[in-house]
Amino acid sequence: MSSILKHPVFRRLYAAHIIHIVGNEFTFIAVVGLLQDLSGSGLSFAAGTVFRMLPYVITSLFSGALLENWDKRRVMIIVNFLRGVLVSLFFWITTPAYLWAVFLLLILVNVCSAFFQPAMQVAIVQSVKQEDRLQANSLLQGTTSFLIIVCQGVAAFLVYYFSYRFNFLLDAACYFVSLLILLKLPSLSGTEMKTSIGFFTRLREGIDYIRTVPKIKSVLLYQMAERMLGAYYIMLMFHILQERKEGLYVFGLLDIPLGLGGVLAGVVVSRWADRAGEKGVNTALGWALVAMSLSVYGMFHSGPILVLAVATLFCAFASFSSSIMAVTRLQRLTDAEFLARVFSIREMLTMGSFAVGCLIVGYGAEKAGSSLVSTGLAIFGVIAGLIWLLAARSLKEQKKEAV
Repeated sequence: MSSILKHPVFRRLYAAHIIHIVGNEFTFIAVVGLLQDLSGSGLSFAAGTVFRMLPYVITSLFSGALLENWDKRRVMIIVNFLRGVLVSLFFWITTPAYLWAVFLLLILVNVCSAFFQPAMQVAIVQSVKQEDRLQANSLLQGTTSFLIIVCQGVAAFLVYYFSYRFNFLLDAACYFVSLLILLKLPSLSGTEMKTSIGFFTRLREGIDYIRTVPKIKSVLLYQMAERMLGAYYIMLMFHILQERKEGLYVFGLLDIPLGLGGVLAGVVVSRWADRAGEKGVNTALGWALVAMSLSVYGMFHSGPILVLAVATLFCAFASFSSSIMAVTRLQRLTDAEFLARVFSIREMLTMGSFAVGCLIVGYGAEKAGSSLVSTGLAIFGVIAGLIWLLAARSLKEQKKEAV
């Protein structure tokens, strides 16, 4: 892992990523608290997620094609400046009459984020050799998850002893620090040739490219299923705050096993996935969905908080492991010419699936309870995992026949 940090461009990308993730973790629990104070409705958690994800999804469809001829460094700097300003405005919203402003700010922040993620993915691919990308992705995911452990613990402490509102100001400060780190990056206008082809033509070419490469299409479908299953997290808010009547700090503390699962995933995948080969990774991806499903069922059918925390740990390990492997495979499968477009469309598909899933489980939990909805979610995940395993096995048999 240490060798990847010797690269100056990746090192700065990594540092900027760490700083803004710290702020994000402070803000996430603060937004939950703000929505609870202003509305008190479990459905508002789901609505807040939709207002975050829907603009992200729509913008992601176009951001990749727009980014191709732009300097990725400049994009990331501008986006972090805008996000810092917007997040700070949450601090001043104090009455239910301005609930609409919370949703508006969520929309604007995530429109900005839809440009940051594909820009960073392109920057990573440009600065990291192909054989080192699994290590890079594992390091990013493992560090992010470790920060979840630390920052959610600190955020829970701040929420318990002080006002959650100060978390918004901390997040804004983190965005500005991240911006300063990115200022030292060299220009990242892209190694691909700039093109005069029209925006809509590039967008159509990107969609056609995904259609004609079955392996890329299958990875994207897999990640859509995983994100639908990942919608359990929005239901966890409702379960903890509304059904169990626990404090907001308890929900924050439950992010600690979530983060620990991500750290373990980063360590295990970085050491195992390259040696396992395509066959082993395909098998692991399928069983990861099954493991997530069983863990989700366990979360919402357990009594003690400790059991729920253990189920969260296993679910996070399976989810983060699948994400690292899928993203690495997508980076390796995609031609450099289409990289920004593929990753922006990936963001649209995966986060769109997550938003739809959150709306379904949020509404379902409020109407029918989290126990029943989690059962349906678990069944969906098991079926999706088995379909992936059967498809991988069929592909293997076809290769044998061809030989």
